[in-house]
Amino acid sequence: MNKISKNLIALGFNKNEVATYIALTGLGEAKAAAIAKRADLSRTTVISILERLEKEGLVSSNKYKGSISWWIESPHILKNIYENKVSIADSMVEELSSLYRADHIFPGTKVYDTKEGIKNFTERLLISLKKGSIIYTIDSPRVGNYQKTFSDEYNTVFLGLKKKRSIVTRTLVPSGTFATINRHKLADQNITIRELPPKIEFESSVWFTSDVVVFFSSKPPYLIALKNLAIYDGLKSIYDFLWQISDPKS
Repeated sequence: MNKISKNLIALGFNKNEVATYIALTGLGEAKAAAIAKRADLSRTTVISILERLEKEGLVSSNKYKGSISWWIESPHILKNIYENKVSIADSMVEELSSLYRADHIFPGTKVYDTKEGIKNFTERLLISLKKGSIIYTIDSPRVGNYQKTFSDEYNTVFLGLKKKRSIVTRTLVPSGTFATINRHKLADQNITIRELPPKIEFESSVWFTSDVVVFFSSKPPYLIALKNLAIYDGLKSIYDFLWQISDPKS
């Protein structure tokens, strides 16, 4: 149940909506009082949530002799609703692109210090990349920044996004750490790895996309995304040098 709750929150539900939705799912068909008792919420709160979910098409109701009963629509409806939202967003991309000032440079820095914020940023970043993009990273397998920040489910989601968008990853890791990497995870993505020369150590992660450099650590969760062309070019040139002198692995 905890997994379902986390996934519903990831879809935009708040905690009370999750409690109400799960309670009604278990009851099948019920009146607001029974749902409120099971969800451990007030009846008025539950009614307000149910009315909102009904507008979204996630629940339905029937009024008989002044009494209203509620039930959950098929779980497939939930999937269809979000697929429709994706379709709408796709159609908007073309319309907004004609208005977007692509020739303008927008420098800036964004900081995230919660697991949820880091997860949302990472997801948005992957979705924003063009198909076939290359992400250049420096990572430390022994530290496990990703495992400590993202659940296994979200690691799978991120790998799925990379695969769907044909994203290529080039990764530098500290000397002697390639052997510690799970081979199954490597098989699920298009990735090339090289080991840095000895004595060059990294405990945080660094990512370079087309125009953003990201610094990420799990101790504690902290991510900085920097968009500045001069800084990006300088740091990327250092990365390119390290790539050239590092040991290829397979």
